[in-house]
Amino acid sequence: MEPTAPSEAEPGRPDPRPEWRSLSHLRDRVDAAVREIERLRSENAALAKRLLEIQETGAGGSSPSFAFGEGEDPAALKARVQGFLDLVDGLLQAGEGAGGDGSADPPPAA
Repeated sequence: MEPTAPSEAEPGRPDPRPEWRSLSHLRDRVDAAVREIERLRSENAALAKRLLEIQETGAGGSSPSFAFGEGEDPAALKARVQGFLDLVDGLLQAGEGAGGDGSADPPPAA
């Protein structure tokens, strides 16, 4: 049951209605915050469950995984990656020089 407002017949007291509106507004905001906390808790539980599923399938080795350069010499891997970067940079520069339409011939591969 809602609390009742103090008697408005009391002389010398300010109008209590603005105070009650403020309390009502505060109550509404608290209720909204509680609903949001409950929603976030539910979302957190769902995400935790999903993460556990991902970890379990990843640990079993049944799902495909990608290990870039696994077992490759680090210097050779770095050289390959740098070659790809140089090629992409060259293509981008050639595209800018030809008006940006990418119709220019790509630079020779490194």
